[in-house]
Amino acid sequence: MPFLTDIQIENLLYYTYKYGPLVEIYELKNVENLDYRTLNYLLPFVFVGEIKPVQQVLRSQNLRHYAKQTFMLRSDYTIQQKAGYKKTTEEEVAAHPNKYYLGEPYYLSFRYGYQYQDWIQIGISGEKDAGEAFWNKNHKGFDYYAFNLNIKNQGILENLHVGDYRLSFGQGLVMNNNFSMGKTSFVGSINQNNSGIKRHVSTNENGAFRGLAGALKFNDWQINLFYSHRNHDANADSSNIYTFKTDGYNRIPNDINKRRTAQINMGGTHIRWRTGAVNLGLTAVYYAFGGKMLNPEPKAYNLFYLRAKNHFNAGVNYGYRTKKISFQGETARDANGKWATVNNLLVNPASSVDLIFSYRNYARDYNAFYGESFSESSTVQNETGFYTGIKFYPFSKWELSAYMDYFRFPWLKYGINAPSSGTDGLLQISYKRNDQVQMSLRYKYKEKSKNSIQADGRETFVLPYYQHRWRYQLDLKNRNGFGTKTQADYNLYPSGDTPQTGWSLTQNFSFSRNKSGFQIDGALAYFHASDWNTRINIYEKNILYAFSFPNYYGEGFRLYSVIKWKIFDGMTLYLKIANTHYFDREIIGSGLEEIEGKNKTDMAALLKYNF
Repeated sequence: MPFLTDIQIENLLYYTYKYGPLVEIYELKNVENLDYRTLNYLLPFVFVGEIKPVQQVLRSQNLRHYAKQTFMLRSDYTIQQKAGYKKTTEEEVAAHPNKYYLGEPYYLSFRYGYQYQDWIQIGISGEKDAGEAFWNKNHKGFDYYAFNLNIKNQGILENLHVGDYRLSFGQGLVMNNNFSMGKTSFVGSINQNNSGIKRHVSTNENGAFRGLAGALKFNDWQINLFYSHRNHDANADSSNIYTFKTDGYNRIPNDINKRRTAQINMGGTHIRWRTGAVNLGLTAVYYAFGGKMLNPEPKAYNLFYLRAKNHFNAGVNYGYRTKKISFQGETARDANGKWATVNNLLVNPASSVDLIFSYRNYARDYNAFYGESFSESSTVQNETGFYTGIKFYPFSKWELSAYMDYFRFPWLKYGINAPSSGTDGLLQISYKRNDQVQMSLRYKYKEKSKNSIQADGRETFVLPYYQHRWRYQLDLKNRNGFGTKTQADYNLYPSGDTPQTGWSLTQNFSFSRNKSGFQIDGALAYFHASDWNTRINIYEKNILYAFSFPNYYGEGFRLYSVIKWKIFDGMTLYLKIANTHYFDREIIGSGLEEIEGKNKTDMAALLKYNF
């Protein structure tokens, strides 16, 4: 739960430890440092009531009668035809095979889940992307499958995973392949979610391991062991891996040629000791690339990238947490003796103030293939930085959040031909009158560097650039299930004598009736952004288990609607239709995704059945 800080978690655990289980949900107001905004985020995840007795015997009858099962089927489709599907003659396709998709123009996936108490979970999923073949001469069945069997709480065996799984330990300097939002308005949530081993039955084809993983519990000790063997798509030959292909698409012959051409064998352990306010952990990971050499094409910016047939990382994570202070950190070393460290301190001097401090130092030649931690860039490498933030409640119903991050890249980066530095900051003021009325005003500032090429192309300079982003948001709800959200965005990108600007106005609406199981959400947005530097980020509601945070630039309208309809007990239908109409272009997209015209219309449907 990214909206909870370590101190809030500690206070919630302390309250239940001191006073016992909650008798009613209103007791949450008595937990120290749980503000009104956080309480509203937390409520959907809290249950207060009698717990049904657990069937302790693993009998076939119990496994059938006391289990929860879910089946989901999803499909997406773009109404306008894309260039990749405009096939002409067989001779043309044979002459230019990579100009045409091999499969059908729709997305299709399924998920099946089985759960018995808190002991057994089984998950199976399959997916094909639009353009990938499902049932034709090129392919039969889904392009990707995932499977996970999870057994929990069997004596000292705390957790066992067979199949696909994810890992996250410490602050992620050695191992973390969970989804992370990075820097957000939740300024106190900078610590990585040290969730250990998690099941993976997502349709996301990358970022998961395939093999065995388990956790053993001995009093204050926990021992995690894991092994993975998986084939990956890559640009590779018989002896070298040049780049890994991570988009998951297998739509044209060039994609098929890169399919499963690389192999990674990975194994390791994480040992954790925790007692009271102190926790310590040790993570060690070894991985090899199936006898091939990871060998990206040499460039000035990637001089210190990993080039090896195998590699090793080890790190120590540590923490100290009380009701007022939380200190979490990790220090790691790779096989070449290079270091990385990140340390976070959260202080709650008063119930109305949270202070956050973080320091990171990732050597330019530190390499962790599975590392992902708090940073400005996407890798745990070539970065130092200091982050400080505050969450403050100056008055009742008012909240102020702010952070400032100073970072430096000691070596070159892609698109930056010199060592560089920058600043990233946020200031947000929120007002919540009650459940029906709330608003916020946000300002974000970023200063970084990039290559700037002279008009004659003779010389390249590294120059700073600046971005300013403002957002105002007003949320209104009533007790009859109606709600609206009005959002205004304005972006400024100073550039020479003619600054570039981008702005948008978005009106969201929602209506829900809990008793009928019907809910509808939608929005109409107008955007006008001069180019990619002033693009507008607009969060959209979507069907279940689908994430939508598109970027828009140019000039146009965006309209979408999402419907959730509970057909009957156990069966729910989700539908979404979205249209983007541009005023400034006759062609949308490029390459095989190109659409002729001013409109792009997408449809998505998901059917969920619980039994």
